[in-house]
Amino acid sequence: TNIAVNQKSTVEQNSIIKDDFPTVDAIGKIEGTSKKDSTAIAATEPNALEELLKKNEKEEKKIAEAKMDRWQITSNVAPIYFSSTSNGSPIDGQFAENSKSFENNVSFGVGVNYAVNKKISVRTGVNKFTLGYNTNDVVFFAAMDQVSFGNLTSSAAGSTIQVVSMNNSEALRPFNNGIQSTNEGTMTQRMGYYEVPVEMSYKLIDKKFGINVIGGLSTLFLNENEVSVASSTMAASLGRAKNLNDIHFSTNVGLGFRYRFLKSFEANFEPMFKYQINTFNKDAGNFKPYFIGLYSGVSFNF
Repeated sequence: TNIAVNQKSTVEQNSIIKDDFPTVDAIGKIEGTSKKDSTAIAATEPNALEELLKKNEKEEKKIAEAKMDRWQITSNVAPIYFSSTSNGSPIDGQFAENSKSFENNVSFGVGVNYAVNKKISVRTGVNKFTLGYNTNDVVFFAAMDQVSFGNLTSSAAGSTIQVVSMNNSEALRPFNNGIQSTNEGTMTQRMGYYEVPVEMSYKLIDKKFGINVIGGLSTLFLNENEVSVASSTMAASLGRAKNLNDIHFSTNVGLGFRYRFLKSFEANFEPMFKYQINTFNKDAGNFKPYFIGLYSGVSFNF
């Protein structure tokens, strides 16, 4: 009887031990699961770290852009080289074939720039300049009656002056016998403007020395309009051109060169090509003006 009791007790103890300790298969499953979990963690941890780094980079970029000096005040002065892509004459067709000589003038102004980001900025300002050219080989003389020609609104003095091209032999025939004296000289047209450019600048190089590409449009407001004649002995005002628009436009393109000599100050040099659009409201005589400006100045960033 005691032997039977002992055997039963031993069997129960073995059963308890089996229940308390996992089998080899169970241990294997646990180890496999553990390895899979470790692999998953190893795979996800670098991604999480990468996301954190990206987030930090974005925040640093935002902070850097927030600290960026976005505004810039500029001053500029420029020699202006005026010309036309064709000969023509906006004053009168009889002068279309006469040679033209173009005046070089000066533009000056101020501007403001706003940096949209590190590469792109927009800008505007106000410039003032005068454009002029001479029609060569003209003859002028006192007229017997009031005269008017082409696209000219004559002044009181100008209405008594007749101007013809030296190439116009028919008009000069009455004077070939020397009955009336004539003056040989030039006819000058001057046009003054206030310019308001709206342009975009893109930085190609952004270091201590920088290079920009510039493009945009300008609105030009007429503030000077005069036509005159001059010879070696006299000069006289003829009046105003009546075919000039009070407002016209230009397309602008150029390059900008910058040198930062102090933290907030830069020296600028910008060669610009500006083609005039809708300068004349009628009968431009195939005259297509443009000018090149070599703008230089100093800018302050804040």
